Amino acid sequence: LSLRSNFREIVLRDEFIKSVLKINLTDDGQEWLTDKQLVQIYDDLLAEPYPNLLAANMAIHELITKKTIVVDCNELTGEQFVKVKLIDFDNILANSFIAINQFRIDTIGTDKSFIIPDIVLFVNGLPLVVIECKDFDVANPIYEAVTQIQRYANQREATKLAGLREG
Repeated sequence: LSLRSNFREIVLRDEFIKSVLKINLTDDGQEWLTDKQLVQIYDDLLAEPYPNLLAANMAIHELITKKTIVVDCNELTGEQFVKVKLIDFDNILANSFIAINQFRIDTIGTDKSFIIPDIVLFVNGLPLVVIECKDFDVANPIYEAVTQIQRYANQREATKLAGLREG
């Protein structure tokens, strides 16, 4: 199961919302984010138009590590402009860890209609690691895996020169 409603989704929405709620607690351990705030955080995370994959990765890294997502109000405590954690770095075990095998992603507007990374690792519903597995009898498995990852990221030079989009 891919834990999403369609193959265009790259973030596991339900897992993201459940996990972000669980790791953002008041000092006395109460969940404080509202359903509306959680959906807004999710929507904001995905709505940002990034010019390329590197810019998207840098922006998401900043959000994850610097806790720069802010909600207007903690309705439980009345605190204003509260930073929201997407990953709990202080209590790693509070996070959700999921690995999905053969994680198909539809790539609309590209020369291939979809890609299927071998394994994608998610933390709190966010895809953080792609693993491409190659058979041991391939002549150069590391080269083949790197080439495959470059295809997923639309980073192969020959493809760019041909004016094509792959991933």
